[in-house]
Amino acid sequence: MNGSLLDMLTPDRWTVREVALRRLASSPDFPFVSAIGGPTETYGRFIERASALAHFYSECGVAVGNTVAVLCPNGIPALHGWMAASLIGAVDVTVNSAYRGELLTHVLATTQPKVALVDTRLLDSLLEVREQLPFLTHVILVGSSEAPDDGHHLQFARYEEIVEARRPLPTRQVEPQDPAVVMFTSGTTGPSKAVLLPNAQVCLLAHQVIVNTRLSADDVYYNAHPLHHIAGKFMGVLATFIAGGHLVLDRKFDAEAWLATIRRVGATVGIAHGPMIEMIHATAPAADDRNHRLRRLMCCPLPKSIGRAFEQRFDLRGIEMWGMTEVTCPCWTSFDGGHPLGSCGKPMDDWFDVRIVNPETDRELRPGETGEIVVRPRLPWTSFAGYLGAPEATVEAWRNLWFHTGDAGWRDDDGYFFILDRIKDRIRRRAENISSYEIEAAALQLTGVREAAAVGVPSGMEGDDDIKLCVALDRAFEPADILAFLAARLPHFMVPRYIEIMPSLPRTPTNKLKKRELRDGGVGVHTWDRHQVGIRLKQLVQERSAKRT
Repeated sequence: MNGSLLDMLTPDRWTVREVALRRLASSPDFPFVSAIGGPTETYGRFIERASALAHFYSECGVAVGNTVAVLCPNGIPALHGWMAASLIGAVDVTVNSAYRGELLTHVLATTQPKVALVDTRLLDSLLEVREQLPFLTHVILVGSSEAPDDGHHLQFARYEEIVEARRPLPTRQVEPQDPAVVMFTSGTTGPSKAVLLPNAQVCLLAHQVIVNTRLSADDVYYNAHPLHHIAGKFMGVLATFIAGGHLVLDRKFDAEAWLATIRRVGATVGIAHGPMIEMIHATAPAADDRNHRLRRLMCCPLPKSIGRAFEQRFDLRGIEMWGMTEVTCPCWTSFDGGHPLGSCGKPMDDWFDVRIVNPETDRELRPGETGEIVVRPRLPWTSFAGYLGAPEATVEAWRNLWFHTGDAGWRDDDGYFFILDRIKDRIRRRAENISSYEIEAAALQLTGVREAAAVGVPSGMEGDDDIKLCVALDRAFEPADILAFLAARLPHFMVPRYIEIMPSLPRTPTNKLKKRELRDGGVGVHTWDRHQVGIRLKQLVQERSAKRT
């Protein structure tokens, strides 16, 4: 469909490597990727540079199934790192570039890469934990700074020198069931889980985008989503690659600049999660808001309160879907519209079975009844292969041979699905599924914090949370002191907005935290709000960086 290479391949050939070989043969001189403020690479040049990097990976001992870490911001080098791994059957581990300390150690210790591609601006974060990474032997530096003198066991090489070498495509057999990537998703009672995605799964997700948005070689796809998410890497990058279109890659989302950017680059297709859409819609309206080429925008979700007005203001079609890393996107709305307001669409029956079940018994519920959404694939290797290093969690998620999503929802008599809430205890902020466990673990490192519980409270944007941290103390602290401690250890998106100090946290008779009670309590008179006192995270981060230097 519309130039998708997967239409020419049977599912037993669904690998990123096979797609790259076909694309190299069919359109090597077509533009593939342009970085905002940076270069443009054709398909041929992109694959050529990725091939050179793949050879270097192999020379460092990376074999089929081995992991390679990528610690870079959105940009072409990060894409080279991913494609290089794909060409030799290695497993890409693109790390959230905001991670450091224990979060970064957890990701790398779980995946154990031999090689890491690292932007020099993020090198300090890696070097701070290098003694805990004995398995990491080679670091490829992206950028201009010199390699450190004291790298301990690490050997350093220069990305710019490696990718300029002209080397043939590496020869390697890669199968659809071979793992392609590890992505991390939020934990509730433990650290974030490492989700192992096979080649066939990521190819199917990209194909879903092509089918549901009618993405083609004529399209310009604007992507500001991070590359450690399926939305950025597979719904954006790989979908465009398979369709033969032109990808425009931005480093980050900016609501104020969004319209000017899509207008300048000539974007025709894009993606935005609900809070992004609300932030764009909150910008001042102008007479020329419809003066652009973007007519299809994937939305997860399209906020009910402003969705139709947003579509009309910008003269575009919002295409909604629902999914998660483990099972891609089983439900989509039609390109032609007509779905009920607030619905995420219908299941794509060719590829998935989707049900609403009683979360206690797993018995299927009738239309109109609320329960847990469960999913299973109809094609082999098109859902995740398990949680790396966590077989018990994998078995629990797949109980009764259905993947349990932890999302509550219902379906109507016409088969449309509606998402209501989360059954599992997780926080969602700006499209990041955040581990409450990791926030709590960081807070408990502060001597004097006896108990800690992180919960999500409504941010004012549909389906989006602010983070509230409830603590019980053994010594006196000001909330600002706790905040500064956390800002030094957590990525910015995991730092709480609210802190509430309590004598003790509510628990059940079996000593389990009553998190629903803490959530339902919301923001009260005893809740401290960093926004109200004028504390900006950016300032805290700058102060922390100054102390480190």
